Amino acid sequence: MNVWKANGLKYILLFSLILCAVASVVSLWSYSGSSASQSAAVRQGPSGGFGGGSGPGGGMGGPGQPTNSSTEGTSTSGDKGTTAGNDTSSGGSGVARDGQHRGPGGMSGNGSGMGGPGGGMGGGRSGNSSSAYATPLAIFAALFFGAFVFIAYRFRAREWKLGERNRGLMLWTVLGVGFFLRMAIAPWISGHMDLMLFRNWATTAADSLSGFYTNGSSDYPPFYIYILYVIGQIGSTDAFSPYMSVLLRLPNILADIVTAYMLYRLASKRVGYGISLGLAIFYVFNPAVFINSTFWGQVDSFFTMLIVGMIVLLVENRVGWSAVLFTVAVLMKPQGIIYGPVLFFELLRQRKIQPWLLSIGGAVVTTILVILPFSWGQEPLWLLDLYKGTVGEYPYASVNAYNFFALIGGNYTQDTTTLFLFSYHTWGMICIVLVTLFTWWMYIRSRKPQFAAAAALVLIAGVFTFASSMHERYLFPAAALAVLAYLHLRDRRFLWLAGGFSLTIFLNTFDIFYSSNSRDQYGIILCVTSLFNVLLFGYLVKVVWDCSKSTTIETAPSTDRVSPELPSARPAWGASSQSVNTTIDS
Repeated sequence: MNVWKANGLKYILLFSLILCAVASVVSLWSYSGSSASQSAAVRQGPSGGFGGGSGPGGGMGGPGQPTNSSTEGTSTSGDKGTTAGNDTSSGGSGVARDGQHRGPGGMSGNGSGMGGPGGGMGGGRSGNSSSAYATPLAIFAALFFGAFVFIAYRFRAREWKLGERNRGLMLWTVLGVGFFLRMAIAPWISGHMDLMLFRNWATTAADSLSGFYTNGSSDYPPFYIYILYVIGQIGSTDAFSPYMSVLLRLPNILADIVTAYMLYRLASKRVGYGISLGLAIFYVFNPAVFINSTFWGQVDSFFTMLIVGMIVLLVENRVGWSAVLFTVAVLMKPQGIIYGPVLFFELLRQRKIQPWLLSIGGAVVTTILVILPFSWGQEPLWLLDLYKGTVGEYPYASVNAYNFFALIGGNYTQDTTTLFLFSYHTWGMICIVLVTLFTWWMYIRSRKPQFAAAAALVLIAGVFTFASSMHERYLFPAAALAVLAYLHLRDRRFLWLAGGFSLTIFLNTFDIFYSSNSRDQYGIILCVTSLFNVLLFGYLVKVVWDCSKSTTIETAPSTDRVSPELPSARPAWGASSQSVNTTIDS
């Protein structure tokens, strides 16, 4: 009995970790021996997609016919959803040329080719997954957000008492359970049509990395092609070919765990262990994070990991390396440029020439190293042309992004349509300028690099909410950035924003992933989520306004106590009253 009292928690943690690991191994083993291993990566349910249905959203290989997982071809359009390739599994050409019958949000095709209007990388409604797992995921999300609200209120002013023993084991149990749970589920989720595009790109890159762009016509930026190249090489072997859909998800599943670990490490230097572990749990089991990497199969988790690393390095005054990660993020996704002003603001704040030289040098060297293998046989400005094509691919007010334009009925409305005095596109550009100028003002007002995470959060939330051509997944980094802003500014309200943005990200992604309705649907989820995003941004503006006038002295690790928020004379969540000094600038 004494042994159990002394080591009971350790035994429970080890048992949980081993149980999840065994479940993951059994799931993968069963998957490789089932028929699912041949078709789950490319098969869709009755709502359309690969191998299911006819007409718009019909799958590869003809109406209702599953496609063999060995389908090959060259696909195009990253987030934009156009393709150009051959369906070798169906025995016909099945070619869907770039721009041929392209539907908003979807893959090119005419219903019997690779998807139809509405599917594809843009998050179209016809490229969704079977609804078989919708109910369990929705229940899990309801429990998660309910627990978040309960814990946030219940422990708002109470001590979090966690013993010194088993702390390392508790952390690795959380991270390990999160990883193994994802690996156990991933094989059995058919995923979005995006997985087939990534699969085709991985195969093409593995065949010839340097010829990836010359042999095909993909408009996806070059950095992530290296990841797909490795996946293509591994997946081409007999041992791993049945697990291609899992391999395609694996980098982003790992990115989920790495991001949670980064947040934990940063939190452990600023707040108590209980809150640090709680933040890791919040991110690892966040439904908004889970559905993106494990269900949808998208790459936003990897992109978010880069952005979080960029902000952390920037605050630590490692500007050169921060510029490197920023460059990699832009070379992975065009929307990485949204975070560029944060680096620019910090360089201006420092008023030194050396950080500028380090940043420019790091960005130039990184760009050359990434694009050089793809540049043989290309025009000198091929990368610029690639980005121009990507940016102009979807001229709509909103592309399934539940934001202000979607709220007023602009989802898939041409961005040249007039809204009051100007077009949607012009209003979007005006809002981008205003959001950037406001963020710059707040950064100057704060006079501290710790404001970088809050600035990045304002930029992505503002651009997503009020700019045109936004996709449903562009807000994804907001959850991690809100946690990061809390850790740097120690204002408890950022945690409420992290929960709020997590909820809207999940609702938006869930609705697009599982909905089989017309893209013109103006439903209750769209209205509520869009309105909530607008309100969250308004609340965020108020919070950063308050934080920009306060100065918080960086502190050593404190006790596990949750205290009221800044700006006040009292410490923030996770800080002891002796370790924080708060003053208000006039």
